[in-house]
Amino acid sequence: MIYSRLIKLIEDNADELTNRVCKDLLTREETKSYRTLTQDLLRDRIYDVYSRLDSWLNKKMQTGEVQQYYSDMGKKRFREGIPLHEVIMALMIIKRHLWLYVRENQFFDSTYECYQALELNNKVVLFFDRAIFFTIVGYEEELAESTGTDTGILSRLLKKK
Repeated sequence: MIYSRLIKLIEDNADELTNRVCKDLLTREETKSYRTLTQDLLRDRIYDVYSRLDSWLNKKMQTGEVQQYYSDMGKKRFREGIPLHEVIMALMIIKRHLWLYVRENQFFDSTYECYQALELNNKVVLFFDRAIFFTIVGYEEELAESTGTDTGILSRLLKKK
């Protein structure tokens, strides 16, 4: 199945994918705060995203786990002083490099595989959309706590119920 091929591609090429993303993050103006991190720490963080995507595709990770991890990550990035727009840009760059790598390696052999790829793309996009949303939630919760204001998305959503 196509999922297992993508998982294998990620596993077999995680170092190369991570290096590409790391280089991109460190050279973009939109992610300049990441230059304050050690290269090893940045690499670990990028690798971790690919690892969690792998677990998501393997159905070893549930939505609640994605929510918890990325909410916590958003809080950590706030405490580190990395602007939210840079955190989100980093996740978008990680996703983009994966698809560039898939295309570059001529991953799909047939029309049928292209249709499967659309389904796969939907799952990957869903993972990153949730990662981005919960990162924002965690970041805003930490912002609200540090400023004593009620600015978080989650608290506003809960008040509407």
